[in-house]
Amino acid sequence: MSNNVSFLYNNPDFLGQTVFIKRGKHQGKMGLVKKVLAKERYAVTAGDFGEDVVEFERQEFIVHRYRKLKMRADRTAGRPG
Repeated sequence: MSNNVSFLYNNPDFLGQTVFIKRGKHQGKMGLVKKVLAKERYAVTAGDFGEDVVEFERQEFIVHRYRKLKMRADRTAGRPG
């Protein structure tokens, strides 16, 4: 049995991921990682950037993830409405 555990948020492959800019003049904006330019340097576009392509260091953004909560069928059974 393997003890190796991999979590999605530890995955260094940010291509196509939605990111939230936490530092610099674009702080508070969101976009998509379009290209890896160099180690720890990424091109971000779309979202709040429209068609512009902006370069960011890895330390300037966090990966934004949406978590869809699903409720099991046995928890919804018997609920009114």
